[in-house]
Amino acid sequence: MTTDSTPAKKRSLLRKLLYAAAAAILLGSLLASYMHWEANHLELNENTAPAGCVPDLSGLRILVLSDVHTNLPLLEKAARMAEQARPDMIVFLGDLYTDFMRATHAGDYITQMKKLSSIAPAYACLGNHDMALADNVERILKEGGFTLLRNSAAFVTIPRLGNAEFKLVGLGDVREGDFFPERCMTPRTFAEDSAMPTIVLSHNPKGRELLDGYRWDLMLSGHTHGGQIRLPFSSTPLLASEGETMYSGFYPYEGRQVFVTRGIGYMGPGRFNCPPEINLIIIP
Repeated sequence: MTTDSTPAKKRSLLRKLLYAAAAAILLGSLLASYMHWEANHLELNENTAPAGCVPDLSGLRILVLSDVHTNLPLLEKAARMAEQARPDMIVFLGDLYTDFMRATHAGDYITQMKKLSSIAPAYACLGNHDMALADNVERILKEGGFTLLRNSAAFVTIPRLGNAEFKLVGLGDVREGDFFPERCMTPRTFAEDSAMPTIVLSHNPKGRELLDGYRWDLMLSGHTHGGQIRLPFSSTPLLASEGETMYSGFYPYEGRQVFVTRGIGYMGPGRFNCPPEINLIIIP
């Protein structure tokens, strides 16, 4: 007489499946916890620009912030960290809010922006998420002491560098159809203003592709979040989008330089191998 082992085999298989499911849930929970922790672990990173990328501004210190995405606690951390950087100027590159989230506590954001603008002259452009709430965002920036450059330019003087002067351009968002360089930039064919260095604020680094006919030396951008999820030993972020090849750091582009910050906030579950940052750009 033989014993039917089928029920025992089924129980063994079910047990293994339950163990595997429990392990997957545990690992998933640990990964989600880590991604949340990393997404709220803000760094202040110092980045030295390539030599000669902006002429006549050696020693200039620019603090770069971008992509808050309604994360007020991280904006508060950024404001506390900014003072120790001792910048000559501060730039905010857009996406203060996330457009599908309710915008609340505008006064708290104004308070943090005032802290930043009290450290150094502060300038800003708008991002794609800001456009749906543009009136609110513009009010926060202006009441917070920031000069908003929306397809406009300012001539900035740095007393610490012997009153060195340069042109600072702030463009609207390219994805939202608010990108008009002809309103504020000098065509390459014009001799006027040819000796003055030009720094461009453009939330989306894709804007570089529309500026070939204009004079500029350095573009500062955000938008990418650094890819947000970067697998070890992989050069391409998991959340790369729009065919973008510039995620974080300095990139050469047709004789100019583009700098992309990973930004402060994030979208989705969090960050992995790509912590949030504010940046101190130093022109050598």
